[in-house]
Amino acid sequence: MNHVSIAPGAPAPDLERVLQESFASCHRHHDRRLTLERVLLHVIEDDGARAILNDCMAAGKVAALHANLRTMVAEQLAEEAKAHRWPSGWRAHLVALLAQCLPIGVAKLDNYLGRTILPSEQLEQALLKATVRGISMERPVDTGVLLFAIVRHRIGLAASAMEEHGLDRYRLACRIAHGAGAEQDGALAPGSGQARLVMLNDDYTPMAFVVEVLESILAMPADQAQASMMQIHQEGQADCGTFPIAIARAKADDIEALARDRCEPLRVRLASA
Repeated sequence: MNHVSIAPGAPAPDLERVLQESFASCHRHHDRRLTLERVLLHVIEDDGARAILNDCMAAGKVAALHANLRTMVAEQLAEEAKAHRWPSGWRAHLVALLAQCLPIGVAKLDNYLGRTILPSEQLEQALLKATVRGISMERPVDTGVLLFAIVRHRIGLAASAMEEHGLDRYRLACRIAHGAGAEQDGALAPGSGQARLVMLNDDYTPMAFVVEVLESILAMPADQAQASMMQIHQEGQADCGTFPIAIARAKADDIEALARDRCEPLRVRLASA
């Protein structure tokens, strides 16, 4: 996808739309705090993000997660209402009229009229992690990058809710990084006793982690691991050794296990030698 018109780390159109909808929802419900859970609720309503989650969760779990988030947001709103004791009756109509007529930008006035909406600490953390990841990948931050940041760093109740509903963190990372239908093995020739271990490039996995895998699991010397990592980065993939098929599969499983533990979407596939 071509992102040349949007600066790296800046919100992509889908994330910008989600954030606008989240702020608008806060205004409608007189909620002065924009939480990560409210934003995730609107992320799930985005078609692209919902498709990603449907690929990484069992049937019906995304709908259950959405319902759970709605309950969480309603509970947060109730707590916020208790804390601020919003005016009712004619006072509520007067405050609404003043909010429309008086200028915006005076902090105390905006706060009194309920026009100040502040992001929660967890939302700020998630957006910061997503922005840093977007800058490192030289691409804008879309809903997929935000989902990855929430899950990768297990931020707040939003991450807990996704995992409680059966989200596979590693599968989500791979789905976002490699797209749908990414497979580990290539076509192995029948009767072949050897297989090449091919490591695939993606925009999410840090180079340092790739080098660590090459050194620790494939026993490459540091200079060879660095050279192989650069080949993967520049050419999209690289052969990282030829092994008997059983050993190649075992090493591929070890790589996936480490990547799964770190929630990094590093993928390898086996190909005929």
